[in-house]
Amino acid sequence: MADVMDKKKTPVLNDTKPKEVKQTDSAARDELKVGPRFGLVEMILILLLAGVIFIFIFGLRQMRIEKAEIARTQNLFEQILPTFEKVTTAAKAYQAKDEFGAWPIDISELFPPSELDTKEFKFTISDDGVVTATSTKDFGKEGIKVNYNIPGKSFEIDDPNPDAKPTVLDSWLPEE
Repeated sequence: MADVMDKKKTPVLNDTKPKEVKQTDSAARDELKVGPRFGLVEMILILLLAGVIFIFIFGLRQMRIEKAEIARTQNLFEQILPTFEKVTTAAKAYQAKDEFGAWPIDISELFPPSELDTKEFKFTISDDGVVTATSTKDFGKEGIKVNYNIPGKSFEIDDPNPDAKPTVLDSWLPEE
C-alpha cells in the first residue's frame, strides 16, 4: 500500500499532451470570422460609391481638358478677326476706285496671300464682296468656312460637320 500511496502523491510528469477540446461546427465557424462581415447589398453600395467618385474625378478632368481646347480654338480664331477688317477696308477702297464699282475677283489683287494666310486659315474673296476664311488641318478640322459679307456687314459660319470638334462658335463673331 505504501507503493500505491507514493504513486498518488507524486505528480505524473510525462503527460505533456494538451487536452483536446471538441468543438461544434458553429464554434469553429465563429473562430474563422476575423473582420466585419459584408453582405451583397453593402458590397454593391461600396462599389457604387467608388464608381461615383471615379466618374466625378475623371469627369472634371475631361471637362477641364475640353475647356482648354475650346479656349485654344477661340484664341486661334480671334487672331484672324483683324484680317477680316484689313481685307474689308482694302476691298471697299478697291470698289470705290473701280469704274464699275466691282469687288476684287481674287484676294491677290488686294494683298499677297502669304500676308493674309495663316497655318490655320486661308483667305479668299468672291466677286460679290464675300471674304471667306477656310480652316486647314492645323486648326484641327479642315473645311470650316467663315464668311463675311461686306455689303451686308454680316458673318456666317459654314461648318460641314458641326458635331465634330473643333468648331467655330457664333459667340466668337464680332457684332456690327
